[in-house]
Amino acid sequence: MIFVINAQLAFSQFTLVPLPKEIHSKSNPSARTQALTPMPLPFWDDFSFSNLPDSPHDTLWQSGSSVSLNMGMGINPPSLGVATFDGLNASGSPYVADDPLAKGIADSLVSRPIALDLVPLAERNSVFLSFYYQYQGNGEAPDPGDQLRVLFKNVSGAWITVSTLENDGSIDPNVFVQTLIPVAGNDFFHNGFQFALQSYGRLSGPYDTWNIDYVYLNKGRNASDTSYPDRTISIPLTSMVNGYYAMPYDHFIENPAAHLTPPLLTMHNLEFIPGNTTQSDVQPINYDSEDSIFVYRDGIETVYTHQLDLATSIGNPLQPLEFRKTPIQMLPDLSTLSVLDSAVRIKLKLWINSGDNVVPSMADPLGDYNTAKYSPIDFRLNDTTRVAYTLDDYYAYDDGTAEYGATLNQPGAMLAYLFTLETIKERDTLVAIDFYFPEFGKDIGQSIEIQILKDLSGDPGSFLHKQTENVMRGRKNNFWRVKLSRLVAVKDQFYVGWKQSTSTALPIGLDKNTNSGDKIFFNTNGEWEPNVNLVGSLMIRPVFGKGEGVITGLPTSETNRVQFYPNPSNGNFIVTGEVNAIQVYDITGRAIDFTVEKTQEEQRVQLLHASPGLYILRLFNSSGVSSHRIKVD
Repeated sequence: MIFVINAQLAFSQFTLVPLPKEIHSKSNPSARTQALTPMPLPFWDDFSFSNLPDSPHDTLWQSGSSVSLNMGMGINPPSLGVATFDGLNASGSPYVADDPLAKGIADSLVSRPIALDLVPLAERNSVFLSFYYQYQGNGEAPDPGDQLRVLFKNVSGAWITVSTLENDGSIDPNVFVQTLIPVAGNDFFHNGFQFALQSYGRLSGPYDTWNIDYVYLNKGRNASDTSYPDRTISIPLTSMVNGYYAMPYDHFIENPAAHLTPPLLTMHNLEFIPGNTTQSDVQPINYDSEDSIFVYRDGIETVYTHQLDLATSIGNPLQPLEFRKTPIQMLPDLSTLSVLDSAVRIKLKLWINSGDNVVPSMADPLGDYNTAKYSPIDFRLNDTTRVAYTLDDYYAYDDGTAEYGATLNQPGAMLAYLFTLETIKERDTLVAIDFYFPEFGKDIGQSIEIQILKDLSGDPGSFLHKQTENVMRGRKNNFWRVKLSRLVAVKDQFYVGWKQSTSTALPIGLDKNTNSGDKIFFNTNGEWEPNVNLVGSLMIRPVFGKGEGVITGLPTSETNRVQFYPNPSNGNFIVTGEVNAIQVYDITGRAIDFTVEKTQEEQRVQLLHASPGLYILRLFNSSGVSSHRIKVD
């Protein structure tokens, strides 16, 4: 049995739940590491690269498949990618499934054996381990008493705790903090030295989160050695299509220039040398980029590749320890696109020319790579980022990869996700909805009422469509496409979501690498509320198309010509404009009796036996029907 703890321990009305991890093709992920001989110093990993999906590189780490490598859990990490520690094991399941409050040692990350016996005696007091850590980040805050522990393995094979980190109330959950730990004591300078990072906290799920980045062990250091000759890309490129990572091609092709937004490139300079007079820690930053455009027409794929920016300056030099966000200067070349095409996939690759791994010389006086200290570390590994955008038949805020699931914590709860049409059409037609409901717990045949709304007024007329479906859960990042039972016309802004039928947790995929949290709304008590705590993008995608059938019409601007006043009232109010019929309901949908006195210019309405409260006023004319809230004092 899997428990989902009270949402107050997670994200207010939302609870984070784990997703199954990909199973590595190797029967034993650490077998390769264990077969390798102990490595000499230096040891360095910033988690921007790995040979395993979602797990640390197995030539550097002997054990670490329980931690999750990702691009979305850290807030402004030192470089691309972090290792996240929580209460999930290597398979993505809670360590303890039947006790939501159980605590103990959770995730661990254990290094490959390191030959510290090769360090000369005179240099052993210069060996330090350093790393950056972030309490919570985009995850869930550790509780008081939760810890991140650092352990060293001595010559006898015993693990010794050398440092314990916990939140004393002063840690900023939005900031990465660097810590340095000396390797002190001859017992650690042996051929099989290892270090481990270990979290202590709740064992029942993705809670008590710590993010780790930029792990570095070397000699020739001191307690102030916190500077690195490394300029990095810190987070992936942002959206290029008006906040979306996918949009319908026919909407985009109407005016491509109007829909394109330069993605933001985020860089970080990890170097700071106090008193430096050579300015080698101030680096000019240039970058190159290229795109690959996959165009689909009549079932045929054509690929166009373009070199975009080439060693183009992006402004002032990057200052020591500076984080900088800057829009890229040249967007992908979409000049080949046509209205005859049906879909396009855009892959954008960008890499910075940062001066990393440049040895100082007469030709390169700003070079700062000391081969005697850093070789063979390649600081250029974190200088490249890739992103994909899709132009097809749907909108997507997510990038297609979920780090967690998010579920509402009450039966009968409703969720709504706001989308905005990016088209000159007055309206367009929804034909399906894509959902990613991940595998979670036992599949007990849950059903949901899929809802499409034009607004969140609470009026009966706000619902454009409802249909009940048995939920289909998907393998990791696989969407379930639900064909709508009728065509649904939408315009301007609209909402897509569902109503839960049971109290059983029903998580939707949550992409932590993007954030459209301000588009998420929930209703657990009869009133819609905006999400303010959940960070990420839900994996819900409205799909557009054409077809014959009944279309749910929307009121045109004609209905906006009607007015009613005063509001609030004592139950007597006036309606003006073209109105052929009037209906009044209470908030439960029960019809309310009223009288109407008509004149040439207005209709005077008097509600009969109306108690103070909210009511729904429905006005009909030749253009359709509109619904409004009225209040009786």
